[in-house]
Amino acid sequence: MIKLKKSAEKIEAYFVNNVDCRVKLDANEGNNYLLKDGLKIASFKPNLYPDSDCSILREKMSSYYGCRAENIMVGNGSSEIINTVINAYCEKGDKVMSFVPSFSMYKTYCDLCSAKYVGVDSENDFSQNIDKLIEEAKIQNPKIIILCNPNNPTGYLTPIADVIKLLENVKNSLVILDEAYADFSENSAVGLINDYENLIVMRTMSKAFGLAGLRVGCLIAAEKTVKYIWKVKLPYNVNILSQYAAELALKNSGRVSDYISSVKNRREELSCELKKLNFLVYPSGANFLFVKPPIQNLFEKLMERGILIRKFNDDYYRITVGNKEENEILIEELKKLLLLYK
Repeated sequence: MIKLKKSAEKIEAYFVNNVDCRVKLDANEGNNYLLKDGLKIASFKPNLYPDSDCSILREKMSSYYGCRAENIMVGNGSSEIINTVINAYCEKGDKVMSFVPSFSMYKTYCDLCSAKYVGVDSENDFSQNIDKLIEEAKIQNPKIIILCNPNNPTGYLTPIADVIKLLENVKNSLVILDEAYADFSENSAVGLINDYENLIVMRTMSKAFGLAGLRVGCLIAAEKTVKYIWKVKLPYNVNILSQYAAELALKNSGRVSDYISSVKNRREELSCELKKLNFLVYPSGANFLFVKPPIQNLFEKLMERGILIRKFNDDYYRITVGNKEENEILIEELKKLLLLYK
């Protein structure tokens, strides 16, 4: 067998839990509420390439995110764009810094281009000390700093004041704000893009819009920065159906705020119910909760009952905030487990 390049050879493949379950709370997917009636396409030309620039979609996104279309580059999910930016900026040995724990794929993207991933430990309560990150950046001099805000998997929300402090103190590093869950926190840094040329904000339609299957995300930055990064954007990277569906969803973006409010309410309700069951529940600005349960092997025990959550180790788990029925089933099964393993 012909070997992969050395930087790719050591990477472990990313697999998801494709198992049958009655309640799926492991991937932070949203509800299908914007396109629940499906797509009705009057004119469809699959023989033609899609708009490589996503011109119409960028215009609609600019209205939602409060910026100009020229500040946006659309990608096949925000993950593709994060990978693209890391590959574009990092030479072999360049450093990329982020808090840990955070989104696991950051390290994988670094490994692919032989960049060095430097993790800065979160505090014992999983809060993130921005001063600690700044001090480490002064020592390490990273090419890129990635701040997932709210953080995945812990849900920790970095205040905008701390984001500004970071930007003011690391002007020689590119700062990526991964805001995949920012819709659930109203704590976005998009308003700062024209003040900091080294700031790139990543957004996605997978979570609050409930469109994970479309794989549509975007990069938002100063116009000069977007034009510069456009050099490495793959042509035709967002297919014609995804563009069309995303445009349609953005026409109904007024419904997104209602959905976000409902998720926040259910997040609080679920948090309260879990605390009643002696779970340690960490504060979250996202559509999930990071928890430490009072029983061992919770992932396996729930999976036996048809409920899928995300396991990080034997102590900590991430639970997506489901709809009312899903949350009720989860709590009901947890109560049964606690009685069984008392």
